[in-house]
Amino acid sequence: MAMENNPSSGDFWMIMADLESENPVANIAAMNHASALIGGGKLPEPLLVRRLIAGLLSNLAKPHHEIAVKRGFHSILKAIWTAIISNNMNMDSSARSEALHAILCYLMDRAFLRIQRHGSMVRMFTVPDQLTAVKIMCTFFRSSPGIINDARCVRAFASLMLSPHAAVVCACAGALPSLSLVVPGFGFTMARAYCHILIVLPPQSSLQISSVILMLERLKQISTTMVDHPGFNDLAMHVLGALANRNFAVRKKVLNLAVSLLTPGNVSDVLRFLKNELDLATTANIPIEYEHMLEEAIRECHSAYPESIILFIQDPMYSVFSDCFRYIKDIMDRNPMLRAQLLRGLLRALRHVKSSPVCAAAVWAISVCSESQLEAIGSMDAILCLFGDLLDRRDKEKLILEAGEVEHEYMLPRDYYGVRDRDSQGDHLKPWLMEMEELLFVHIGLTQQADGSYSIASSSKCSGSEDVSFFIPSLDHTDNLEVLLQSGDVLLADAVESILSMLQEKANELE
Repeated sequence: MAMENNPSSGDFWMIMADLESENPVANIAAMNHASALIGGGKLPEPLLVRRLIAGLLSNLAKPHHEIAVKRGFHSILKAIWTAIISNNMNMDSSARSEALHAILCYLMDRAFLRIQRHGSMVRMFTVPDQLTAVKIMCTFFRSSPGIINDARCVRAFASLMLSPHAAVVCACAGALPSLSLVVPGFGFTMARAYCHILIVLPPQSSLQISSVILMLERLKQISTTMVDHPGFNDLAMHVLGALANRNFAVRKKVLNLAVSLLTPGNVSDVLRFLKNELDLATTANIPIEYEHMLEEAIRECHSAYPESIILFIQDPMYSVFSDCFRYIKDIMDRNPMLRAQLLRGLLRALRHVKSSPVCAAAVWAISVCSESQLEAIGSMDAILCLFGDLLDRRDKEKLILEAGEVEHEYMLPRDYYGVRDRDSQGDHLKPWLMEMEELLFVHIGLTQQADGSYSIASSSKCSGSEDVSFFIPSLDHTDNLEVLLQSGDVLLADAVESILSMLQEKANELE
């Protein structure tokens, strides 16, 4: 039936008056009148379309209208949408876009409310409806990032991530990276919610298992976007709960994801959990493959956070050093081939160190990079040569305190190092990290490549068999390290002594 834009007797003007009335009876009469006209092929003038849409939307928002009445208003909106899309209205492009946008926003809002109401059941919608739900939720997350704090929205998206249909899972997986970048806390919140649902609704078919593996891999890929969330330390333990699933492939991906979420604050809990799980596996009738997975995960935990660093980043006494430890550890972990160059570069550059946090991290890095017995012994000689006076001074002070029978627990305030946690604008103020960058990039010659890896200038490179004792610097009274050592920092002395003990143990083991 052809649509006409010229209804007789100004019917749509009368309809508008009734739609905009506060009288519910007039509203319903306007609905019936408009429905009859549009059903008969008559359409409002282009100038009235936007106003008619606004009137219909206004009535849809009125709480006193019954559901049946609202369905009538909704049907009229859909008919106008169809007429505009079909170019049956003589509207200019701007007016057409405005009208379609108004209707689309309403339809999106309506669909979003439906998704919220049926959050845990959205994965049971038809495939087209699920794909539409993914698009709608992505739109709303981008336009209103705050809805990440709405449990209904989180539950709905996490449910779609566990959809039995691969197309829906792929759509969710594709949206995760960009949403994790633009919505604060998105990756963390969805990872936690997804693993909780995975425990309740474990995959059954091979298709579902493949989808779960894909999603766990994607969550691992975006794990770096989660680290700033206040609850990040607890996330690995939430993920490990998904080991309740008995499928080997799923368990492997769960373990991989959990290990990628390790922090100094959770590594001990994760190790304890994995060891308990391994004990259960060895005493129960559990396949040997699962035992091997757990053993590999435990090894990865020890590799990521060896005891030599856990001592410093978990001990509250050394908390002021932790940022520098993590900074240099991240570079070392990602560039293991630089170990030999870093060892010699650090020994040469120690004279430039100005602060205790950077000094402690540099000495620790020297101990980690000393992998052979020769290197371990050479590093001990170098450290003792540089820090011997500081250690002697610390020991004498302890003897004096003990002789005076004074109980003394040494704990320097953070302000001792000229640092406070935040400045007046709320920004982190940590000059020791800038000093760490200067030590590595200026004095040692570290450079970052286009692919994100690091290298050291060829002049800094040495053969791995070279005796590190040749790199003991002689300090001048003007060197930064000499000035630092004169401060008599007891906390630094304690850290250096602990590192020397680790080096001695390493040298003994390598005999």
